[in-house]
Amino acid sequence: MLEDTLLSSYRSTKTSRGKPVSGRLEIRFNSDGQHTYVDHLYQKQPLRVLFPRDSNIGNLTVLVNMAGGVVGGDQHCINIECGPNAVATVTGQAAEKIYRSTGAIAQIEQFISVARQGWLEMLPQGTILFNGCRVKRKNHVTVLAGGRCMIGEILTFGRIAMGETLRNGLVSDEWKIFRDKKLCWADFFHIDDEMHNTFDQIAGLDNSDAMGICLYCADDASNYLDDARSLLGKQNNIRSDTLTGVSAMENLLIMRWLSKDPAHLRSNFGIFWSEFRALVGAQKSALPSIWQI
Repeated sequence: MLEDTLLSSYRSTKTSRGKPVSGRLEIRFNSDGQHTYVDHLYQKQPLRVLFPRDSNIGNLTVLVNMAGGVVGGDQHCINIECGPNAVATVTGQAAEKIYRSTGAIAQIEQFISVARQGWLEMLPQGTILFNGCRVKRKNHVTVLAGGRCMIGEILTFGRIAMGETLRNGLVSDEWKIFRDKKLCWADFFHIDDEMHNTFDQIAGLDNSDAMGICLYCADDASNYLDDARSLLGKQNNIRSDTLTGVSAMENLLIMRWLSKDPAHLRSNFGIFWSEFRALVGAQKSALPSIWQI
């Protein structure tokens, strides 16, 4: 029944893909003290969610864009809440694709909130930015005292395997982290039609093809600065085409990757995530099976 429903939704989305879509997804996780359960779920096409059983990761949720990607003019809004004592891991079915636009801008908003004693992981599959794409994305993350959130993103600048690089279009990616409803950190990545200047400069993107970010927001975040540096240091010693760095703020760790090899960056990102989640969350050092496909 589930497969039939998904197939029907896919066909419906596919036949109407000529027009921009407005997708919405709301999930609220809660806990009865022993088990985490879904307390609220709302899905509006083309956004869908699956709850597969995974031997590596418990309480796994997989987000699906039934449209197969994002085009100019699309508007997507995702709202994920993790209640007190709830534990959940959310990832995507595959890397999101932002297709070339004829001028319209795609709008994506993501609201994440974690209550006291909640533990939420938002593990990205990544986003592939096609040359000529136009997208604005806003990520708002609110974590209350006692809550913990590990969230990130991987951006690939073009369809590298096809020889395409991102050199024109618009990409705006905004991050805001709130601690007890007070803004504690903000980051804005913005490149537009003059983006070749940013890519060409050593002090800019240095002609890299991908970058990644991982954020750990928790009361004890700064305590793991040396551990994060050690994990990233091992990656720096393997190959020189990927640069890494980590910064610490009160209640926040910020890890970054920049690479000319997207596959290598993704591999390093996954290794770090697996090892770091075991350190900070007393979780199994593992990744969802779907993430490793």
